[in-house]
Amino acid sequence: MNRVEGVFCAGVDHHATPLAMRERLVSLAGDRLTPHLIEHDGAEEVVFLSTCNRVEIYGVSGRRGPDIAEALGRAMPRGLGEVWRSARGMYLHEGLACWRHLSEVSAGLRSMVMGEAEILGQVRAAYHGSRELGGTGKKMHTLFQSALRAARAARQAAGFGQGDPSVGRCAAEAVSEELGGQQVGPILILGAGHTARSFGIAALEKGFHNFWVSSRTMERAAALAGELGGHTVPWSNWGEAARACGILASALSGGELGWENVRIGTGPAALVDLGVPRTLTRVRDSYPGAIWLDLEVLAKRSEVVPDSLRSIHRAEQVLRAHELLWVANESREQTSRGWGG
Repeated sequence: MNRVEGVFCAGVDHHATPLAMRERLVSLAGDRLTPHLIEHDGAEEVVFLSTCNRVEIYGVSGRRGPDIAEALGRAMPRGLGEVWRSARGMYLHEGLACWRHLSEVSAGLRSMVMGEAEILGQVRAAYHGSRELGGTGKKMHTLFQSALRAARAARQAAGFGQGDPSVGRCAAEAVSEELGGQQVGPILILGAGHTARSFGIAALEKGFHNFWVSSRTMERAAALAGELGGHTVPWSNWGEAARACGILASALSGGELGWENVRIGTGPAALVDLGVPRTLTRVRDSYPGAIWLDLEVLAKRSEVVPDSLRSIHRAEQVLRAHELLWVANESREQTSRGWGG
């Protein structure tokens, strides 16, 4: 088996594609995109990856170049296919370039927040989710296992596992800076996953101390609230709590939350929306004076400092070493096949 022949990645990310366009792609994709693409001749194997920063399709195809992206668009449900074909900033990586891109993504080298903590787990979850749907075969298995192994080594060499370089932490630091350390009332966190936790922990470190947590899964909400020394809010009451909080932060997926466009009292001083698609745009309409932070705003604030450049260099050295090993193994396998023939 030629490891790299036919493997590809097609997608968009925060560098060139607006958040609104990425939101549309995610919201239209649905849970059955992977088997749908295979059933309609979009690709032979498929892994769909959606994170705060990117929407990507990894796969195996006998096509080459632009024909790959065109075949994916034809195989998609009609609404999604139209958006896919009109997306600005789409890129395509094939063969070894696909391996290189996936390893850099998994290591956090292509993230809005350099070395972010969430990405490795998100890539792993995307692969396992596709495997459960029957979307992966030998080539996707080999590609993802190798790239994830290289990414783990690169992150360790760069020291990315130290601290919490995450979107949640970036958002908490931005809120603290915007408010000048002012205490504005309880922080209501919607969601209880990794991003919600990293936001809460960073806010706690910044001196905020009154936390409410609400999630569709109350067990997880209770666990996060306990860690923050806060309280839980039943999911059915999140809207009432939002009107009474000082900061409303959402780390939910699934798109826009239902909200009555009315103002009661002063409302939150800051709105933090870390969802893709965004979840708090209706709430924002009710409180136009509130500080607004979403992924686009945070992307404009992020900077690469000298320490980060040294970490990036160490990570890239490790990835290049793994790349050479990948190529060497491929050459040995091809030689063995030749002798066997």
